[in-house]
Amino acid sequence: MNKINFFFPSNLLVQGDKQAEVSRLLREYLSARKNFFVSFGSDKTSKQFRGFYRICGVLAPYFAESEGVLFDKDMVKEYIKQECNFVNIVKGHKISRSLKTASVKEMKALIEKSYEIGAFFDAKGYELTSEEKKAMNEYYKLVKND
Repeated sequence: MNKINFFFPSNLLVQGDKQAEVSRLLREYLSARKNFFVSFGSDKTSKQFRGFYRICGVLAPYFAESEGVLFDKDMVKEYIKQECNFVNIVKGHKISRSLKTASVKEMKALIEKSYEIGAFFDAKGYELTSEEKKAMNEYYKLVKND
């Protein structure tokens, strides 16, 4: 099964590529007479992690400018996870873990790394808002006890 994620506005530059990919997959499944389903909806990101994802979106253009290649928020998120060693080792390869598995200490490290990167790039708006902090604190009080 193929899954295509598309988020506005961070991926505006690749809109044509995503449209072509969706068209290709539809043609492939239809011509092969394979069953499939299409689902449209909004991002289901858990409220407690939206702030971290927003920070990654803020930092993406700075990475792109620095590296000279297109970066999106998912690429920044993966970079931060790798930098914090927030990974599992699978067959000798580092695979990023889901944020849902993060302890309080690990989430703090991820946020601190994102702040460090934001400060390095002299980015604007890369810090968690009070609402985002509140959502994260509530999550860790209720769900995580470490």
